[in-house]
Amino acid sequence: MKLHRLVLKNYRGIDHREIDFPDHGVVVVSGANEIGKSSMVEALDLLLDSKDRSTRKEVKQVKPTHADVGSEITAEISAGAYRFIYHKRFHKRPETQLTVLEPRREQHSGDEAHDRVQAMLAETVDTELWRAQRVLQAASTDAVQLSGCGALTRALDVAAGDAAALSGTEPLLVERIDSEYARYFTPTGRPTGEWSTAIKALEAADQEVERCAAAIAEVDDRVQRHAALTVELAELTEQRQACATRQTTAQAAADAIARLTEQMREAELIAAAATATSTASSAAHTERARLRTENDSRTAAVAALEDEAREASEAQAMARDVTVEADAALESADQALVAAQQRAETARRLVDDLGRRDETVRLAAKLAKIDAALGERDEVATELSTIALTDDLLRQIEHAAAAVDRTESQLALVSATVEFVAAGDIELVLGDQRVTLPAGQSWSTIANTATEVEIAGIVTARVTPGSSARDIQAHYAAAQEKLAAALAAAQVGDLAAARQADARRRELQGTRDQLTATLAGLSDDDDIDVLRSRLAELESQPALSDDVDAAAARAQLLEAVAVRAQAGVDCETHRKVAALAMKKLTEISTQATRVQDKLVTQRADLVAVADRLAERRATVPDEKLAAAVDADTAAADAATSRVVELAERLAAMAPEAVAAELAEAVEAAATLGQRHSDVTRTLHDIAAQLTVFGTEGRKGKLDAAEIEREHACGEHDRVGGRARAVQLLREVMTRHRDITKLRYVEPFRAELQRLGRPVFGASFEVEVNSDLCILNRTVDGCTVPYESLSGGAKEQLGILARLAGAALVAKEDAVPILIDDALGFTDPDRLVKMAEVFDTLGEHGQVIVLTCTPARYDGVTSAQRIELCA
Repeated sequence: MKLHRLVLKNYRGIDHREIDFPDHGVVVVSGANEIGKSSMVEALDLLLDSKDRSTRKEVKQVKPTHADVGSEITAEISAGAYRFIYHKRFHKRPETQLTVLEPRREQHSGDEAHDRVQAMLAETVDTELWRAQRVLQAASTDAVQLSGCGALTRALDVAAGDAAALSGTEPLLVERIDSEYARYFTPTGRPTGEWSTAIKALEAADQEVERCAAAIAEVDDRVQRHAALTVELAELTEQRQACATRQTTAQAAADAIARLTEQMREAELIAAAATATSTASSAAHTERARLRTENDSRTAAVAALEDEAREASEAQAMARDVTVEADAALESADQALVAAQQRAETARRLVDDLGRRDETVRLAAKLAKIDAALGERDEVATELSTIALTDDLLRQIEHAAAAVDRTESQLALVSATVEFVAAGDIELVLGDQRVTLPAGQSWSTIANTATEVEIAGIVTARVTPGSSARDIQAHYAAAQEKLAAALAAAQVGDLAAARQADARRRELQGTRDQLTATLAGLSDDDDIDVLRSRLAELESQPALSDDVDAAAARAQLLEAVAVRAQAGVDCETHRKVAALAMKKLTEISTQATRVQDKLVTQRADLVAVADRLAERRATVPDEKLAAAVDADTAAADAATSRVVELAERLAAMAPEAVAAELAEAVEAAATLGQRHSDVTRTLHDIAAQLTVFGTEGRKGKLDAAEIEREHACGEHDRVGGRARAVQLLREVMTRHRDITKLRYVEPFRAELQRLGRPVFGASFEVEVNSDLCILNRTVDGCTVPYESLSGGAKEQLGILARLAGAALVAKEDAVPILIDDALGFTDPDRLVKMAEVFDTLGEHGQVIVLTCTPARYDGVTSAQRIELCA
């Protein structure tokens, strides 16, 4: 198949476009984005696949939005022995026109034209190969699928050497086997159709047999349960009679225990009352004894507190006298301290005045030194300001001088030396210079520039240096200019003067830095203006006479300070003594007050206790209270003895065991009664169920289900045998086909490696499966799975796989290779190598490249180029 011409009219945004394609070779169709390159591929598919009246979404989308017209597509195509012109108009006034040019002229229209094109393409074109030989922009890195291409399969058969072994009927046989297999199995191998029906029928028959057998088993279970429950009901009746006798006996024992318990409860109440009476009388007797004891102890305590209060009063009077004396001594010490402080202040003021006089002298001397250093530094700074040379300028001068010397040496090496030897007395003229040579003397000059030497009236000699000498002379002049500029900027005459000026500058800078350090040391980080202000302040104060002795003033200050310190110590000592005396007085006064308060309280408590004791004795005398205690104690002991006796009798009857026996008997009777009712009700229900089961005919249903299962099993075996046979046949044919496909792989792999080695190198290898898909790539011994390759490598391998398929198929089976804006992930080096492959394949087939970046394909030397314009 070949595409000769394609015409688009009113297609999407394209008003009219016509392109003629060469019969073979690479054609690069380029244009800007959205100019309609990819639309050409889409239009060709719509022309070949869709009818002119189609309402598919793909057809609707190509209608132009700016005009109410129909989209038109025309193509001239060769396919096998046919060459035809095919035209369609969609949307508005749809039409289809076909003109067959070869092998004989035909004309068709409408659906007849569409069907005729479909028939010609089906006869001559492998549509799977036509679809596979495209590299679309959106899927340029996807793995290519070539296994379904019949044309490639035939080519690989020939390449594998199996053409003579094939009869041509193998695909038909495989299709018939697949058709028969589909009667029994789905594509994934699950049963379907007759085989699925037979399996389900057998499963249903098995389930019915199981259900009927379960129904028969249910009847047998009900009969067995009825017999067992009848025996159990008789046993339960006997057990209920024995349990009733046991419950009666236990109830009698429990009633006797209840009566004895009631008697003991009454005895306990009497004993509790007697005990309470005895306790009350004993408590009253004990309280009477306590009151007597308390009365005696409080009388003794009041006497003792009276003695303690008298002693406290005497101690308080003594402490008060001591406090008065300590306060008087503290007042005297305070007066002595004030006098000592006044004397010390007077001495301190005198010493401070002496210190200010010394500070004034010291500051005056310090400022004089500072002023001298400032003057010297200003002189150094003034001299430094006259030196224009800097470190940078010195480096420039040195570099320029070195460049002058270097170029001068080079110039001397390449320049000619002209020497004149005078045979007689002569005079040489060089510009403004005149040189007189007596006979026999010589004179020479270096000719590094165009030089004229004239012997007046005799000869003029011109010496012109070579180009290299002129170049060096130019460099030499530039170096001299640069040196002169640097010397002028530094205000020096030559390099020696510059170095001398630099040495002087460095010396002055060192002196300046030394003076700055001296000033910093003299000022001691103090501001000089602050020092001057301080000196002025000191000088403004009244001056102290010079006859004041500083040593005597300091001695008087030390003596006054010592006296003040001693007076302070004495004052502090007296203050502490006075504080201690006051504290002791406070403590003694507090103690005396506390003793007096306690004495008053104890006297009040003694009166209260004496009154309460007299009141109790007036009500019950002590002797009568003692007799009542003895009588109540005897009555309580007797009642307690009666309670103990009844408790022993009750314990002998084991009330817990009797209560437990009665509870067990009652619970057993209730349990047996409930079980008896349950068994009776269950027997009645089972009897009713057996009556119903007798009318259902369950045995007959089981026999019918077993017969139906035998029929289903026979059908299952019959259909299953056919299904397994076709399954085995399909597996054998599939295995044979896979083995055949594996023989296809090697020719395809060899062609792919042949095309890929110029791109990836001589070590390039690929592994291809039976579906002709690339599994991995090996370069320089490194194997990488296809999915792990970069986008560029995938894109390149996809194009190479399609080119390999195109190279293998027969000439009559070839289809155009369409590449839509691919190789966008490819680096420049690989682009050049891929271009060589395009050149090789373009000689045998038709390769159409659509791109917005035509520079990618500049390396395809044989390519024809078509540029699309808006």
